Amino acid sequence: MTNPQSSRGRKWLLRAAIGLSAVALVAGCGGSGPEQARDRALAYFSTQVHEIDHSWSSIFDHLHRRFGLELTLASGRTPYGVQRELERPELFAVYRRLVDPAARVSKRQIAELSTTIDRMTASALHCDRIALPDGWVDVLRTASGLGAYALTHAVVATRWTLENGCLSEMELIPLHFEQVELLEALIEEREVLNSRHDVATDIWIEALAMLYYLGEGDRVRPEWIEALLAAQREDGGWPNHPRAPTSHPHPSALALWVLLEGLNSDAPATAWIPSG
Repeated sequence: MTNPQSSRGRKWLLRAAIGLSAVALVAGCGGSGPEQARDRALAYFSTQVHEIDHSWSSIFDHLHRRFGLELTLASGRTPYGVQRELERPELFAVYRRLVDPAARVSKRQIAELSTTIDRMTASALHCDRIALPDGWVDVLRTASGLGAYALTHAVVATRWTLENGCLSEMELIPLHFEQVELLEALIEEREVLNSRHDVATDIWIEALAMLYYLGEGDRVRPEWIEALLAAQREDGGWPNHPRAPTSHPHPSALALWVLLEGLNSDAPATAWIPSG
C-alpha cells in the first residue's frame, strides 16, 4: 500500500501498470508477476515493519527520489528522509549524507568505524570533502575480488566515488567491467552462497540491485527474476536466507529496488547521493 501519490508517483504507477518490460514477461501465467510482487512487498512494509534502520532506509530514500515511491510503514513513519530514533545512530551519523546533503563528518569518525567495508563506503561517500586514501582504485579492486558483501559494497563505493566527482568515469571504466563480471558470477553461485552465508539471500539480491545501480540492467537474466519472485514469502517480504524463519526489511528493500528497476526501465538516472 502507498500513500496518495505525487504527480510523479502517479506517473510511476501508470507506467508500472501498463508497461510491458522484459522483466514482466518472465513470471508465467500461474505465479506472482513483478507487479504483484511489488505490491506485496509494499504491503509487507506498510503492515509488518515498524522500526527503521539506516542500512535499508537509505535505499528507500533513493527509490523515493528515483521513482517517486511513497510509503508509510506500519508504525506510521516514512522510511526516507532524515530519521530519528534509528537503530545504530553512530552509523547513521556517518551515512546521514544519503538523506541530508549538508551532513558533515570528520576523518576520525570514518577511521573509527568498526568494519573495513563501512570505512570504505564512508570514505567514498565523503570523498569530495575528505581526501581518499592513496591507491583508491586498488582498494576498490581488492574488495571487489573478495566477493559477497565486500564486492557489492565496493560497487557502491565505486559509484559514490564517481557521483562525488572524486575520480572520473574514464579512470573507473576498467574496474566497472570487472565488477560487472564478478556480480554476474556471484549471482550464478546462489547455491554456493546458501551453503556459506547465513545472509545468502540478502547478498544475492544485493548483487542483482548492484547490476542496475551500475547501469547494467540489461544483463539481469529472466531466470534470476524468476528466482527472486519464487523467494518472496507469504507476507510479501524476503528472508536473509532460504532457511530463515521470517522476512527481513533489508533484502525486502533490495528486492523492491530490483522490481522497480525492471518495471521502470525508462526512469531517468538518479544519483544515490542527493545534491543540494
